Amino acid sequence: MNIGELLIYCAPLLAITSIYILQTRKNLEYLNISLLSLLGVQTISLSMLVYFFYTTNLEYKYVSDYSAENLSLFYKLSGLWAGRDGTLLIWTWSASLFMIMERRFNSHQDRQKELTTIVCCFLILALSIIQLYINPFRTNEIVPLEGNGLNPLLLSPFMIIHPPIVFISYGMIVLLYAAGMAHLITGEKNWNESVKRWGRSSWIGMSLALILGGYWAYVTLGWGGYWAWDPVETAGLLPWLSMTTLLHTSVMSRRRNDYVILGPLLAMLTFILVLLESFVTRGGIWSSVHAFIVEETGGTFSRFWFVLEEDISVRGFFIMMILSIILTLYLVIQRYKGLEEKENKTFKNLNDVFDEENVFFAAIYTQLLILTVTLVLLLVRSKGYMAPEVFEIRLAPFIVLLAAIFTIHTLRPFYEMKNILVVAALGIVFSLAYAIISDGNAWMVGAMIPWAVICGFSIFKYMNHHRKKKLLGMLRAWGPYTAHLGFMLIIVGYCLSYGLDEENTVNLEEGDRRIVGKYIIELIDIEMNPLENEIELIAYITLENKNSGEIVLEDKISKKIESGTNQETTQIYLRHDLDRDLYITLNGATPGNENESSRAVITVRDIPGIILVWIGSLLTILGMLTTMFTEWKPGKNWLKKISKKVPDH
Repeated sequence: MNIGELLIYCAPLLAITSIYILQTRKNLEYLNISLLSLLGVQTISLSMLVYFFYTTNLEYKYVSDYSAENLSLFYKLSGLWAGRDGTLLIWTWSASLFMIMERRFNSHQDRQKELTTIVCCFLILALSIIQLYINPFRTNEIVPLEGNGLNPLLLSPFMIIHPPIVFISYGMIVLLYAAGMAHLITGEKNWNESVKRWGRSSWIGMSLALILGGYWAYVTLGWGGYWAWDPVETAGLLPWLSMTTLLHTSVMSRRRNDYVILGPLLAMLTFILVLLESFVTRGGIWSSVHAFIVEETGGTFSRFWFVLEEDISVRGFFIMMILSIILTLYLVIQRYKGLEEKENKTFKNLNDVFDEENVFFAAIYTQLLILTVTLVLLLVRSKGYMAPEVFEIRLAPFIVLLAAIFTIHTLRPFYEMKNILVVAALGIVFSLAYAIISDGNAWMVGAMIPWAVICGFSIFKYMNHHRKKKLLGMLRAWGPYTAHLGFMLIIVGYCLSYGLDEENTVNLEEGDRRIVGKYIIELIDIEMNPLENEIELIAYITLENKNSGEIVLEDKISKKIESGTNQETTQIYLRHDLDRDLYITLNGATPGNENESSRAVITVRDIPGIILVWIGSLLTILGMLTTMFTEWKPGKNWLKKISKKVPDH
């Protein structure tokens, strides 16, 4: 046993020690030492693994599987999170770090704090036991001469940052689930403070990971664009949807002390969905271009039983899922028995029916419906390929309903309720009618238009109203609505880019000119460049606007073919404009000779409105950061000082 393996075995022992101290209440003065030792052991393990990847120490199997001498420094280090072993180590390390940080941030000395630590230690213990079976410090019996390196598709700058963000966010969710379980037992209100700290932070992390992952897939041919409803992509979306609902629930819980059960249930659901993603992604149960390992042949259920039988680590994730569900449901039942029944509300007019509490309630449960439908479609998708249109058509009615609820909630302080309901009803009718009479994916654009106008007006009306407040109050009101504006732009951009995009593939000889959508493409020449371990094919093309004759681009596109494996890697030509993207790929090329001309197969995609997806993504994160900053004590004090220097509006 080497030092790394020894450290891996120390982690569960230290977690057990911490649990024992908390449970018995003996030697509490050693609790911090035990927790810090746990974090220290994990930090040293992670640091050692970083060093082994930095030096490409091929004695270790995990290093030889995912690194090589010829990789650049950052790609060498990226090998640490290219497989299951390293990502689990990051996950448990971040969970321990945030557990200790929560104990420092939480000034309350109560059962909520101690129970959160106990549950978190149990979860870290479970993850640490799984780590014993996917130990990154196993050594090779015969040291290879060179490592396998990274899959060519992973040789991207996004590989350097995307996976660590994901698993650090998941570490926060471990803590949040522990706090939720503690709240079910104690009923103490400072659970909401944990949601504000770690729920929002993990939401930002998951949002950033989805954005980076989406753009990574967009510029990598064969990954289906920035969003293809791939099983692994969709599995990664589910915790984000659940966390979004939890954050909305916590708002009402802080205002009215409601949702004492729903909040912890959503924390549990988020954690279960994270385990589900880890379970299916790392087990190869679902067929996906994003899966960590290649699955066995056969159907989903045959792969499921095969993986459970052969892979102890995946079996561990599955057992954690089942036990977490059982524990949570037991605590929910116990908590529910102790709740007092609420008095039935009476409704005298429309304003009573659509008051803030009822509208918020409707929004939360509509989000839960969206989450449920997405999960069901994902499970159905596991049986075989399902077109993205199936997801879009099934989810569209719930998105429209959520947009109508948002409109009612936002405009109710400014207009009479009956007028708001008329506008919302007209929007629903227009969307439904357009979707029925239209063909292809263009239905998304027409059905989206009324809600882009209605929700956009609602957001700007609200923000303009709060513009008159002092800086702190204005930003506090603007933060959530900036995030909502960003989400609306994402939906609009999605509808435009997938509803109106044009894709044309042409087979050209050298000198040929063909019409591709709005353009005329000409193949100028083809070159073949032999490189050290691969062959590069280059096609020189021009693209001109077929109406104006303006030269849109005059450049080259290329693809590479590895000499030994014949694996092809296509370099996407991507040009961003404000209104659209040009997305061009070289599918195949044959250099000419004396008797034949050069030939190429080229695909040209014209993708309108996609910039709204990226702008909306940034606004969504900016809105959440603004909300967090205005509730952070130093941030509030700084904004108050600035407000004193700025005259009132």
